[in-house]
Amino acid sequence: MREAFGIFSIVLLLFGGLAFWPLVRYGAGQADGAAVWLKWQFYCHIALLAGAFVPVLYYYAIEHPDRLHVLILPYAVGALSWMSALAILIGAGIWRRIGKKSGAPD
Repeated sequence: MREAFGIFSIVLLLFGGLAFWPLVRYGAGQADGAAVWLKWQFYCHIALLAGAFVPVLYYYAIEHPDRLHVLILPYAVGALSWMSALAILIGAGIWRRIGKKSGAPD
């Protein structure tokens, strides 16, 4: 059970940031505003995650003695993706709230 939870949490950390844009775009039906920013965050996450696994695979292929230290790269990309997606959602919510209070049109 503990191993299954560990695997689930690793997958959630690495790929959980990819869920924000499809949820906002297709789940909530938003096509502009935060959805545009989240789309770019989605594409950047995919590109950075693919790039982060390149040195990991290279270090394991050549059996470098410090190969365990490179494993932090994919996790760092996943954590930054989560933080950027949440910052985009919070920023868009604050921006929308400020716009409604100032009387600006939606």
